[in-house]
Amino acid sequence: MEFLNRNSGAIQAISAILTVLLALGALIGVKMQIDAADRIQRAQSARDIYREFLNLSVANPKFSDPAYCAIRKGGDFGAYESYVNYLLYTSEQLLSVDEEWKEVLKADLAPHTLAICEMEDAEVAGHTDEVQLLLKELRGRNCENPEPCE
Repeated sequence: MEFLNRNSGAIQAISAILTVLLALGALIGVKMQIDAADRIQRAQSARDIYREFLNLSVANPKFSDPAYCAIRKGGDFGAYESYVNYLLYTSEQLLSVDEEWKEVLKADLAPHTLAICEMEDAEVAGHTDEVQLLLKELRGRNCENPEPCE
């Protein structure tokens, strides 16, 4: 008992330090849980957006595998542009959570090469860095001698 009385100040200081360390550990743990939940939520949202894109593709097969020149001359060009923009938005969401989607997105974007080649540089610049790189790659390979619409 005498030991506790003699060292009560030191014991209280150690207790205070331990309390602070435990509280700090709890804060770090909460932050890690919030970050993990955010990553899971973003990944799920990106998959949901891709699922919606697939539904849109099934509902509009003329857009998913387009006869670009015919669509460009027809009354559906505005809807087709929106379809391509939704694909680019989907690409932004997917690439922001996982780079492994890049090959899937390249395959999805390939049928839209002519539309991508006609995009203004400002339109390309309006997308995330990951999508800009993807578009630059597609444009670099396919846009030097694009097939003209007659």
